[in-house]
Amino acid sequence: MSILLKSLYKLRGKPAPYYADYPLWLLLWKPWRKFFNAVVIPSIPFNCLRIVLYRLIGFKIGRRVFIGMRCYLDDVDPSKTIIEDDVQISYGCYFAVHGTQQGHTEIVIKEGAYVGMRAMVISGKNGIVIGRNCTVSAGALVHQSIPDGATAAAVPARVIVAPPKAPP
Repeated sequence: MSILLKSLYKLRGKPAPYYADYPLWLLLWKPWRKFFNAVVIPSIPFNCLRIVLYRLIGFKIGRRVFIGMRCYLDDVDPSKTIIEDDVQISYGCYFAVHGTQQGHTEIVIKEGAYVGMRAMVISGKNGIVIGRNCTVSAGALVHQSIPDGATAAAVPARVIVAPPKAPP
């Protein structure tokens, strides 16, 4: 398949796209994965089934996680989205692990974090970490890491409640 695709592009005088080296099964699987991830899974009313299907696609999701309906987890590279145990992600959140001139970077949501409704998390060039027991308010746009125990809000998100200080 890749030889045929590369030959067609060569005849047109253009460089072959990055996916010309993909095996045929991957070229066929990716549109189906996109369909299930963007259309089917977010519409399922049962959290446990949504989690199982997200894991089957390749997302790394811990135990006792809640992901609300109508969330979009970027499926360009599912292994780059890591959600640890006891995380709650509210309704309609968006997660992006890729973008223009940044490659595929990780989004890590640490244990006990809460992401409010319609929040957007964009990994950027270096990836981001939403810290342990962190709160991201509804509608926030997270584009940089948030420390453990902090509360972040606004567009773009900034820490509005600092994490508690460790005793001396």
